[in-house]
Amino acid sequence: MSRDLFYGREFIKDKKELILERISTGIPKLDELLQGGIPKNSVTLVSGPPGSGKTILCYHFIDEGIKNGERCLYISVDQSVKSLLMHAYSAGFDFLPAIEKGLLKVFHVDVERANAYTEIEEETMSGSFSRIVVDSLSPFADTPLVFTSDVDFEKAPILDKLSSYPSDSRPVIRSHVRRIFEFLHEVPATSMLTSELIDHSNGLSRDTVSEFLADGVILMGVDPMMDRRKLTIWKMRGTKHTLKPQDVMITDGGLMFK
Repeated sequence: MSRDLFYGREFIKDKKELILERISTGIPKLDELLQGGIPKNSVTLVSGPPGSGKTILCYHFIDEGIKNGERCLYISVDQSVKSLLMHAYSAGFDFLPAIEKGLLKVFHVDVERANAYTEIEEETMSGSFSRIVVDSLSPFADTPLVFTSDVDFEKAPILDKLSSYPSDSRPVIRSHVRRIFEFLHEVPATSMLTSELIDHSNGLSRDTVSEFLADGVILMGVDPMMDRRKLTIWKMRGTKHTLKPQDVMITDGGLMFK
């Protein structure tokens, strides 16, 4: 006779329920390093300098979902829809057939519009998407800051994660970035977000907040002197992984491990 296991307020009938379901990133070697892929319904931050391969990693992630017949959403902040599709095509990803079949929706958000955050929320909540990409969070980092004392924590339970902030940092959040993470944690989808990482940054993202709200962080790097790119799994919830930087290269078929 099985005995119920009590964890917090939930009863676990079977220990199998404690095993994280994972989904493929679209890159076999990366999946191997992640014990099979990214945890389902998690939110992963992909951060790095320009030209490091962040967006191409997101292309792989979306392309894998399309191959599996999943509905995917790509929210582009940095590029127009046409520009993004052209860039994807040049990197080896033809997303037009998926758009025509209704498997992929590409949506451009102009952060200078007052309703930019509402548009992201509406698009995120509008369909039963399995995979979502927000590329990139960086433009949101240039808008005014909001202090935690001005935030209603009852309406933003996700902010509990801010308890992991370094003790020497002032608990200041960018409310717009928090809101985006709230949307993504509320929907039953697995998400990736990108952020530019500038030289000598004190954080792992442009806004220095996303890395604390994300379930996983993948850092992309560029070494011009050695003519190589690096990928590092900085953190991934419920996953045993190496912290050793991996050599990667951008090819006609996308991102590949050396």
